[in-house]
Amino acid sequence: MNKQVEILNVPFIHTTHKEFLNEITSPHNHPIHVVTANPEIVMYAKEHPEYMRTIKQSDYIIADGIGIIIASKMINKPLPERIPGFELMDDLLNYSNEHKKRIYLLGAKEHVVRNAQQQIKEKYPNLTIAGYHHGYIDTDNLEVVEEIRQSEADFIFVALGYPKQEEWITRHKAKLNKGVLMGVGGSFDIWAGEAKRAPKIWLKLNLEWLYRLLTNPTRLKRMLKLPQFLIHVLRGK
Repeated sequence: MNKQVEILNVPFIHTTHKEFLNEITSPHNHPIHVVTANPEIVMYAKEHPEYMRTIKQSDYIIADGIGIIIASKMINKPLPERIPGFELMDDLLNYSNEHKKRIYLLGAKEHVVRNAQQQIKEKYPNLTIAGYHHGYIDTDNLEVVEEIRQSEADFIFVALGYPKQEEWITRHKAKLNKGVLMGVGGSFDIWAGEAKRAPKIWLKLNLEWLYRLLTNPTRLKRMLKLPQFLIHVLRGK
């Protein structure tokens, strides 16, 4: 059992980016669910018990957000480092390219996921795009689940946004024979060129959140979750 650190009742795996990549690319005889959680997701789970139960059914919850790392230090149980979901996805794509694995993309608008898979295929020509589907589906849509099952995908990236992506994975994971399933939020938009990541210097300084706010002021309401999150962590000490 991997060591875990609980932050506001959410159990984060205590690991480095490299260690975790090795962990999830090692052979598994059942589907694996990875949750990439930032302070906004933790606060949502705190406020919605059903969602908390959903993410706790996953196999791993990783610290995607500098706020999680700060909180772990505040409670004197420091996590080694942030594991950004987009970078982990890119590493898994690179691994798939090197080992000729199969991937499936579920989520976003039709033109976005189509463009995303084209860009991924251009960058990583040795992996196989086993299939893709837009995200405008009902959670109970079993046709897509069957399509994914038959695709024999090794990695299934689900970009439905929280809480839907975690709910979808939890509901359907057992119907699949294999695969690492990971919620990746708006990652397809970046791959498709619809959105941009922060420049490397901002990422290095852990200021991606500030870059997002400056380039998209409508995120202010969402960003206010970070100070609320830290206040709750302090209260819980």
